[in-house]
Amino acid sequence: MVYGNFIRNQGIRRKVIKEELGIEEDETPERVVVMPMPFSTQFPKNFEDTLTNLGIKVNKAEVGDQILREFGGNLLLEKDGNRGLITFIGRGLIDFTERIRILATISRIKDILFIGTAGSLSNEILIGDLNIPKYVVPFENVSDFYVDPTIAIPQADEKLFNEIYEYARETGVKTHSALHATLLFFYSETTDFLNYLMDIGVSTIDMEVSAFYKIARFYGKRAVALLRISDMPLIEQQEQQKPIKARRETAVNATFKIVLRFLKLI
Repeated sequence: MVYGNFIRNQGIRRKVIKEELGIEEDETPERVVVMPMPFSTQFPKNFEDTLTNLGIKVNKAEVGDQILREFGGNLLLEKDGNRGLITFIGRGLIDFTERIRILATISRIKDILFIGTAGSLSNEILIGDLNIPKYVVPFENVSDFYVDPTIAIPQADEKLFNEIYEYARETGVKTHSALHATLLFFYSETTDFLNYLMDIGVSTIDMEVSAFYKIARFYGKRAVALLRISDMPLIEQQEQQKPIKARRETAVNATFKIVLRFLKLI
């Protein structure tokens, strides 16, 4: 079986979508949340109990992939006729790009919200803040294997950006829309390179968002990324730890609320 033929071959396509996302294509909702890390790292403790207490029906979408399966599967949520899907689709640029491409080819999906973390290079953007970048500088070429980079510009959808920015602002968490860059891997971050990024105006960094924006745009999806600042790589670790525990918890709770609003579940 040639798995790369999944776009044209319906039999392979059904198998790939079920294996990697745990869903049937015809049951996919219009709005989807994607994450490059397990839910437990991005949501509050006992978040599934919170969903139940809010009257949200939770269905587990069990994936076939052996690594992703260890994290409990994806979540199909429903309340009052509104449906949403929350997916953990793999950490790191290569795994993430493979699965976001699979997901983006599903025609029923219209809007995709990326939830993740980022490092800040700016003294104005602190741990516990949120960044919703309109534009991303791609220091990666993995996504270019799948899409034409002259067409697939790493840019958020304007309308969806405005929606998520308003949700974030209403949480009270300090929210930015600063220039972002995606790097191949965190071991490629040297002090000299990070200082160069600062010099060209980059404020935050991660390992997936440019691929997310490019793939989503290429396949005609509205997409935006919501990034919680988790570290400041140019500041010594001991200086970062002082006042941030409460700020992190507040930002995690805010992110969870934004996700539920995006999915029209609250």
